[in-house]
Amino acid sequence: MTNSKEMISASISIYDQDNHICDSAMQTLWEKNLKEGADGFFIGGSVGECFLLTTEERIHMFELASQYVNRTRVYAHVGAIGTDIAIDMARAARSCGITHIASTPPFYFAFSTKEIAHYYYDLAQAADAPILYYDIPSSTHENLDTEDPEIREMLKSGVIGAVKHTNLQSYRMKRIKAINPDIKIMGGFESRMIPMLNYNCDGFIGSTFNFMLPQYQKIIEMYGSPSKTNLYRAISDSTDILQVLLECGLPASIKYILSRQGIEAGTVRRPLLPLSGTAKNRIDTVLTQKLIYH
Repeated sequence: MTNSKEMISASISIYDQDNHICDSAMQTLWEKNLKEGADGFFIGGSVGECFLLTTEERIHMFELASQYVNRTRVYAHVGAIGTDIAIDMARAARSCGITHIASTPPFYFAFSTKEIAHYYYDLAQAADAPILYYDIPSSTHENLDTEDPEIREMLKSGVIGAVKHTNLQSYRMKRIKAINPDIKIMGGFESRMIPMLNYNCDGFIGSTFNFMLPQYQKIIEMYGSPSKTNLYRAISDSTDILQVLLECGLPASIKYILSRQGIEAGTVRRPLLPLSGTAKNRIDTVLTQKLIYH
C-alpha cells in the first residue's frame, strides 16, 4: 500500500447453484482483494446481504475468513435486532480469531438511545473488544446523534473503537473525534471520499473496492498532489459509476462486474432481484466510459 489510509473491501456474499455460500468463490475474491492492495475485508455488511443470510451462514463466513486473520484485517459484522443474536455471532467471530467486531445499531422497534447504547455495552463486554459502530442511517433509520447524552457517554466509554461513517454528514466525524479522539473513523460512502479526506479520516470501507480498488487508491495518491484536475476527474468518474450501480441494485451490480472480471459471483438473494438486460448494458457503458484505473 502506498498511502496511510486503511482500505477495506466490503465483501459481497457469493452463493452456489444451491443458494449456499460458495467457499471457493469467496476465497478467490479475497485473494483478488489482497493482490490489488486491500488492507482487509469487511464481512457480512450491507453489500454482503447481511440480513438476508441466516445466523449460521454469517458465522460460516467468519469461519471461512479465519484463515486470513494472520495475513490481513478481518472485520466481522454481527449486527442484529436482538442483543443475544449479535452476541452469539460476536463470540463465534472471536473464536475464529477475528478481533475487529462491527455492528449496526438495532432497528425496527424505535429503540431509545439508552437501549442502543446498552446494546453496544453488552456486545463489547461479550466480545471482550471495542466495537465498530456501523452508522448507516439510510438503512437503519437510527441516527448517531452526537448531541444525545446517552450517545456521548457511549462514545466516551471506550466500547466504540471505530465508526463506519456511511453517512452524508461528513462534519459529524469532527464531532465524534471531539468526544473521543481515540475513535477511528472509516468512510463508508466512496462518493464522499474527498470530504472525508478533508476531515483526515483513518480510512475507508468500500463495496466498490471489490472491483475498482486501484481507482480509489489513485484518488488518495492524487489527493496529496499539487494538481487537482486529475483528482476531480477520477472522483467524478468513480461517483458516476457508483450512481449507476445504486440505481440498478448495488449487490447485484457488483456481482455482475466481478463476473465480468473472471469471478463467477452468481446472483442475489430474494427479495433482491437479479439485473435486467438493460441494467447490464448501463453498467457496461459506464464502466467503459469511467473506469480509468483498474
